[in-house]
Amino acid sequence: MSREVQKVLVSNSNLDQLLQMPTKSEMILKGSINYDYGEELVSLNEVNGKKHLMLSAKATLYNSSDLELFVTKPTPNSRFQEVLELLPQQIFCISCTIKSQMLSQDADYVCYLVFKLSENCNEMHGPVEVRDLLQKNKVPGFVYFRTPSPWNIHNITQIPKPRRDGWMEVYVRKFNSNRELENDCVHVNLKFVSYEGSLSGLIICGLEFRPM
Repeated sequence: MSREVQKVLVSNSNLDQLLQMPTKSEMILKGSINYDYGEELVSLNEVNGKKHLMLSAKATLYNSSDLELFVTKPTPNSRFQEVLELLPQQIFCISCTIKSQMLSQDADYVCYLVFKLSENCNEMHGPVEVRDLLQKNKVPGFVYFRTPSPWNIHNITQIPKPRRDGWMEVYVRKFNSNRELENDCVHVNLKFVSYEGSLSGLIICGLEFRPM
């Protein structure tokens, strides 16, 4: 069975121009992935009767025509065969379309970005802005990829937390699986913007959706 997934990967050649990027720009590519063959890009299981979903980095920001923006890396410590490491850039986007049958009905979900920082990553000490491109009137949030000093933490920031699988995760969005349905799908479209240095060295495993 094939499932539709939107894929986005954005260059940071002009930061000011990219900040104005429309949701349905030509940079957003729609495609169909057959999960019965080839590399597994989706992990779906149930815990306590609720569906837990994880999409690989390739299913959310992979674009084979933009290899200058990231490198693929094999990893033995992930449920997916490969992860993506960002090359120097100040902006990246994640976008996916989730079929309703992949989520539990009328459940509140929290979306986490699952990541690591490479050994050569010396930046990303400051907050990174997160914009929900589907809710244009919503105030942007902020996430940290490194745990900041206690006096820098405030109500609108999200800090990374360790996972049992050895990766880190940070909260990026929440939604209700029924209230946000559109054409029997839930859409996620987020833009991450760093105003303090490059995002180079951010290794993305994928997005995990867990019921609250």
